[in-house]
Amino acid sequence: MEAGQCKKMFPKEFRTETTMNVLVYPLYRRCPSDTTFVRGREMGNRFVVPYNPYLLLKYNAHIDVEACTSLRAVKYIYKYIYQGFDCANMVLSAGQVQYNEIANYIDARYVSALEAMWRLLGSRMHDRSHAAMRLPVHLPNQKRVTFKDGHEEDALEAARSRQTMLESWFQLNQSDPDAHTLLNTDIPYNYVYDRNNWEKRNRGGNKIVARMYVLNVKDAERFYLCMLLLHVPGAAGSKFLRMVGNVIYDKQLFTVTC
Repeated sequence: MEAGQCKKMFPKEFRTETTMNVLVYPLYRRCPSDTTFVRGREMGNRFVVPYNPYLLLKYNAHIDVEACTSLRAVKYIYKYIYQGFDCANMVLSAGQVQYNEIANYIDARYVSALEAMWRLLGSRMHDRSHAAMRLPVHLPNQKRVTFKDGHEEDALEAARSRQTMLESWFQLNQSDPDAHTLLNTDIPYNYVYDRNNWEKRNRGGNKIVARMYVLNVKDAERFYLCMLLLHVPGAAGSKFLRMVGNVIYDKQLFTVTC
């Protein structure tokens, strides 16, 4: 109740037919009927929400049935399906407030019945139209190596025997003339990376998005290496990125010139 009136505009007016309205809820047909006293007040058809008798008996619950003819009606339905509960956790100790963001997120997270069932059935939560391929940018003998404590030698040996995407691109340009006109960022659209080698792509090139890792200009050597990869096609090695007019320039001189 607000200012002595119902916010939902009850009691409703009697109507001989249902009238649709795209801006508000439909104005349903309501016919005069018998009245009864509820909590000392006389009630009739003007106080009844739209309902379906079969659903009420089947589920033994309050079920409001609305005709979804406007966004307001759809918002009303989804609000009750997906709304969560209000939750705030706070611990007071020695006059100080202790706030644990991770624990607060876990405790206050709400998973609705629909989402829980969707996850229990193992259904996919999302989908993608394109596959993003990250292209590494590293200097010679400086590729990323990950290892576990006590297995450093195994990780180094695996890194020596395995080529990165960038090293495989250099090797591809040595053996495949068709790749000489392609930049490093164009390779994923025409070739597929399989078992540490770039192989000719037969299909799916239009569903790929090639992206290089973002580099800070303060990391000068890798930053300018990235610039060269974006402009020099068909390089058969890192030194060939510095080749201009069939002349391979010294790295220091070439960096200053750039």
